[in-house]
Amino acid sequence: MRMSLIVAAALMAQPLAAQTNVVQPNPRARLFVARGCSECHALELLNVKAKTDVGPDLSSAYVDVPTRYGVTLERFFDEPVGIMRVILAGHVQLHRTDGDSLVRLFRDLYNEHVARLDSLVRQARPVETSPKASEPRRRT
Repeated sequence: MRMSLIVAAALMAQPLAAQTNVVQPNPRARLFVARGCSECHALELLNVKAKTDVGPDLSSAYVDVPTRYGVTLERFFDEPVGIMRVILAGHVQLHRTDGDSLVRLFRDLYNEHVARLDSLVRQARPVETSPKASEPRRRT
């Protein structure tokens, strides 16, 4: 009987332990989640996991959309292409201000990411290019 109680307590504690490791989404992602974008898309830079694995992570959408579709992100929200035309026409209703806010969010994420990369590059130590002492010097 005592062993049954211990096993039951351990099983009940597992979900609680798993919940303590859950990373909460960044508050900046509130609109993204509220409008249902996270149903299909992740936003990894803000700790938003997609509920399904249907669409790409949109952390780099600000530069990815122009590369993939040849239009700015602003224009993409105004005139979506592909499956997003169907999704934005029916399933996900975005007001003009929502699109503007998401564009600002994606632009800010991109700029922050570039700034982090620049910082890493500046912090990196230069690789030494002088010959090692054990290598014979060549005469020219």
